[in-house]
Amino acid sequence: MDISVLGLPQSGKSTFLKSLIKFNETQELPEICTLKINDDRLIKVGELLGHNKLAYPEITFKEVNILSIKNKAAELKEIESIQNSYGLLLVIKCFENNDSNQILKDIDEIITELIFSDTVIIENIIKRRISNTKGKTKQELENTNSEIELLENLKLHLEKGEPLNSYNLPKTELKKLGGYNLITLKPIFILLNYDEDKSSIETNDNISKIKNKYFYPSKLEMELSELPENESAEFRTSLNIKPRQDYLVLKSLFEAMGKILFITAGDQEIKGWEINKGDNSLIAASKIHSDISKGFIRAEVIEYNTFIELGSWNSCKKEGKVKGNGKEYIVNDGDIINFLHS
Repeated sequence: MDISVLGLPQSGKSTFLKSLIKFNETQELPEICTLKINDDRLIKVGELLGHNKLAYPEITFKEVNILSIKNKAAELKEIESIQNSYGLLLVIKCFENNDSNQILKDIDEIITELIFSDTVIIENIIKRRISNTKGKTKQELENTNSEIELLENLKLHLEKGEPLNSYNLPKTELKKLGGYNLITLKPIFILLNYDEDKSSIETNDNISKIKNKYFYPSKLEMELSELPENESAEFRTSLNIKPRQDYLVLKSLFEAMGKILFITAGDQEIKGWEINKGDNSLIAASKIHSDISKGFIRAEVIEYNTFIELGSWNSCKKEGKVKGNGKEYIVNDGDIINFLHS
């Protein structure tokens, strides 16, 4: 899953990424940062199966700077990069400033810039559709007019200052928009980058209304990662900061992007597979290999907590806890699945 990282100048975008990949302040950040989501559930399954050959889902981050670029060609390149990502992570500066109004203003400034980009994209699409009607059949013209009507409605929504992910679109309409790569149609995650004390912003009524947010002390996390584990733990305790913040923020981001994972557990490897919440077992099978989905017979599913409680496939089978499901079974987060296929 590819994530574009955006923020106003000096918001701490690079520091956030360095804290995740365990770089110090002087090290140069790579263009692409790829991190594994080290989900504890895979570790526990591995302990029961007696091996630690684990493969985790990954998130790839790229820092994008459209808010500070003046060169038009460079800006278009950055916008294209955002369009090709799955979702957006906005780093918002909360250190040196606990003013909730300023925090909300910073979020609004970024969203407004993205809304403007989407408006331009939609206007260009409409122009192309209008100019490309020559020689079309009656049905094709009706389809084009229907598409233009949808785009005009989206443009009106943007002109109200609202991102497209707040527009109530049925799934059929969403599919039509898939090829446009509209930026604000993507899921957006807000990282509130504080210093050492988040109490004043965490309890603020305005901040509490922000959806898909996470409080994260980027600079502190970067510094703590350089300390021995016992010293780092002492600092965390004194500052009331939970351990494994890097994992927790990735897990929160994963969920905010509408993702879940299912697990395949074999003798050779235990692997977590990323799918969208609401995906069925046929889609899950295709993530492993197209041959499995083409020859799909059924999915043998064990609920994660049941597997941990009983300890093995055989024990789950004896207790009647292995459920055979067809193609339309909606996969739950953490399901352990064995696909039978021809």
